Amino acid sequence: MKLRLGIIGCGRATTMFHLKAVEEVEEIEVVAVADRDPNRARGVAEDIGARWYVSHEELLGDRDVEAVAINTPPGLHEEMSLEALKAGRHILCEKPMARSVEGCRRIAVEAEEKGLVAHPFHNYAHTPILDEALRLLGEEAIGEIECVKIRLMNNLRGYRPMTPFRLQGDNAIIEDLIPHILSVAGLITGWNFQVLDVEGWRRSYPVVDNLTFHLKADTIPLKGEASWTAIIPSFEVQIEGSEGSMRMDLMRNPWTLTLKRDGETRRIGGGGLSRYFKLLRMRHPSFTRQYRHFYRVVRGLEAPRVTMEAETAIIAALREMGEVMEIHG
Repeated sequence: MKLRLGIIGCGRATTMFHLKAVEEVEEIEVVAVADRDPNRARGVAEDIGARWYVSHEELLGDRDVEAVAINTPPGLHEEMSLEALKAGRHILCEKPMARSVEGCRRIAVEAEEKGLVAHPFHNYAHTPILDEALRLLGEEAIGEIECVKIRLMNNLRGYRPMTPFRLQGDNAIIEDLIPHILSVAGLITGWNFQVLDVEGWRRSYPVVDNLTFHLKADTIPLKGEASWTAIIPSFEVQIEGSEGSMRMDLMRNPWTLTLKRDGETRRIGGGGLSRYFKLLRMRHPSFTRQYRHFYRVVRGLEAPRVTMEAETAIIAALREMGEVMEIHG
């Protein structure tokens, strides 16, 4: 039986990524959308043959909606998640699910009491090549993990967001990009993050638009950077081990990794032209896999890959990173 989904928020994330992903998941049908801009809501609804509403409350009053995807600015996530759970709906909420550890725990408690699924949306945690990387790490293909380095380089101007929340404070880049990094890092290292230092720069915007960080996940150093001003977007993950190393770009090449060991370099996985054409059309496989996973979690067929406990750890690290960040420029 298909999962009847309502989508709250019809901005760029929904139109560029979410709707394209759901199209490829036959187990899910989008039956309703909501946006405070009636023209935006109507336009999306007419494109996909769904009902439309101008408020999330109206959408939650639609008894045909079984679950909701919350694709709104971060400041609305906690409130909308709690309202949806109280209305008896499963939720898939864009990152971060709340702006505080306490808020995330409130959502988790409400979901447990109602017997519903509250699931954080971390698409890159579902990138195909990451599955293979985790399998190889489990087999100690590069020995013991000694360090993880991650660079998420994006271009805010090219994305052209419809809402200005990213420009409303120096911590916005942390809230926007670091959840992607930590959701992937946590699967590799575990979720016990300790923030050591963060440095941010205001280069092209009046708020911090580039940063570097140094964390520890248990005993493993986690280093990296995040940018809104990169010329070529990428999501590079490098894992250094006692007996070798592994590299992958989850954004630009989500099916391939490079493994080095004993002086040899191996390329594992592969794409194919049809897959890369999909990437050019903004059809990244991680989004489709995230939605398929959500369906299976709701139906009790899989355990969540990123749990609410993991989401709480991510949010705690985000808050600490914002508190210790040294700002330049």
